Amino acid sequence: MSFKAELYDFGVIPSKKEATAIFNFSNTGENPIVIKDVKATCGCTVPEYPKKIIKTGEGGEIRVIYDAKYPGRFNKTITVFYNGKDSPKKLIIKGKVPYPKEIDSIK
Repeated sequence: MSFKAELYDFGVIPSKKEATAIFNFSNTGENPIVIKDVKATCGCTVPEYPKKIIKTGEGGEIRVIYDAKYPGRFNKTITVFYNGKDSPKKLIIKGKVPYPKEIDSIK
C-alpha cells in the first residue's frame, strides 16, 4: 500500500467547521489489499475508508473529517490497519484553528 502523501496540512481552518483531508493510495503489492480498520486518535477526527478488496494496481482514498470545534494547533494521527506486511500505516493531519478575537467591552 503506497500513499501519495502521508501528511495533510490544513493550514488555518475556521472554528466550528468540518474540514476534510483525502489521502489517495494505490496497491503497489502483488496481493489484493483489504483495509481492516482505520483508527483516529480522538473523536474529533472521523476516518472513512473503502470496505472492498483493492486489487493490485488499483487505488482508493481514505477521507478524514476533522471537526474544528476547539481553537489552537492540532496534530492528529490516523492509523490504517490492512492485510499487508507494512501494516499499520500512519497518516497525519495538522493545522490551526484560530482563537476567537477578544471583544473590547470597555466603552
